[in-house]
Amino acid sequence: MTTNQMERKKVIIHITNVIRQMDAEEKSAMSVSGVFYRDKGNRYLHYEEKQLGGKIRTVLKIADNELLLMRSGAVNMRMHFFRDNRRSTASIDSGAGKLQLESELVSMEELYENKPDVLSEVAFQYDLLSQGEYIGSYTVLMKIEEDAE
Repeated sequence: MTTNQMERKKVIIHITNVIRQMDAEEKSAMSVSGVFYRDKGNRYLHYEEKQLGGKIRTVLKIADNELLLMRSGAVNMRMHFFRDNRRSTASIDSGAGKLQLESELVSMEELYENKPDVLSEVAFQYDLLSQGEYIGSYTVLMKIEEDAE
């Protein structure tokens, strides 16, 4: 293990999603087991969630200037966000067909409490657009704690 790499730490991730589209707001919350680690200066969260359509494996990669959210399984998704608020192409496939959208990061925060080597919270907000037209705003809050097991 180099100084840029760290052991994988088992974590519990409490995820809250808020979706705002037109005049409606939808909020969901879940807790999942996962893994946190660093590699080459990047921070990674890996976790798996179970939904009605099946399992979804998620990887969140946090770099100094970007954020990458990848999901595979019942839903396949790749969303790339830049901290300088540049728009990026987002690809979403839920089995009914592939959507090509644009994503734009509005805000992003990382918080390290208790131990400087373990991420304790990450929050980000992004907008989705279709052909330049605003679809909705999405807020994701992940509270992370080390798994005692």
